[in-house]
Amino acid sequence: GILSNNDRRAAEIALSLLTAQGLVTGDNEPYSGRLLNATLDRHGEANGIASLSIEIRNDLIADAGGVARWAMILAPILAEIRNRLASTGGLAT
Repeated sequence: GILSNNDRRAAEIALSLLTAQGLVTGDNEPYSGRLLNATLDRHGEANGIASLSIEIRNDLIADAGGVARWAMILAPILAEIRNRLASTGGLAT
């Protein structure tokens, strides 16, 4: 799942990229990033920084193989999010 609060810039990009790979991806699921999400609120939105949280089911990252698989999936997606935000002025300097 991709969790976000009011600033949805990074979340919208992530959701698009993950679903394009055929991955079932919740938008503010399994719970909402709008409720008690101190990291996003304090460090991201309060400073105008596009941010998101990523939730991965524990059983999918319970062993080294699962961790490696998700690192391979997420690394290029995170780079693409960074690049798109940078090209639109969405990253803090």
